[in-house]
Amino acid sequence: MTSDFPFLTRSEFGNCIEEFERAYGAVVDVEVRQSRGSHTYLSIHKPLFLGQNNDDAVDSDIEDVEDADPAHLDTVCPTLEYGRIEYHVVYSASWRVPVLYVRVHTNAGVEMDCTRVTDMLVTDSKVRGAMDAVEFGGALGIQDHPELNEPFMYLHPCHTATLLRAVAPARGVEIDQRNYISSWLSLTGAAV
Repeated sequence: MTSDFPFLTRSEFGNCIEEFERAYGAVVDVEVRQSRGSHTYLSIHKPLFLGQNNDDAVDSDIEDVEDADPAHLDTVCPTLEYGRIEYHVVYSASWRVPVLYVRVHTNAGVEMDCTRVTDMLVTDSKVRGAMDAVEFGGALGIQDHPELNEPFMYLHPCHTATLLRAVAPARGVEIDQRNYISSWLSLTGAAV
């Protein structure tokens, strides 16, 4: 167990992500990384089929990019589009829980916008409704990654502690440092 479940200290978080890497590192592209500020976070990368591409989807991704290079559009328009999704599990000192940061790139290197990522990843209408009900424009927002200082989408952590506290006893599961991250991801994974 953690010292103040469902909350974590930074040290407990470090232990939790190391346990996750040990348990799943052989089957998932996962690694514990150290930031410039000497904090650790968990990085998970997965290939992603983005679907059949069409001009409308490309236009919606490029609209928000200032000074988009029209020559670049040719590399983004194959019939089938693949990409890579990058998940980072980062400790929030304010909330004292993990926060999920997400970034999706096409194989051409184009970063996908928040709306398209949400449309693509959140296919369950009940989950989508719950995300939309969160104040401040929805549960999936954009902010600078606290360790990398680069923009990422993130799943707001405001209900993480309440969710973990309610679900663990109801399922008869004891969540400790060995299974904290996998338990948390099983709950938040429906949102991304």
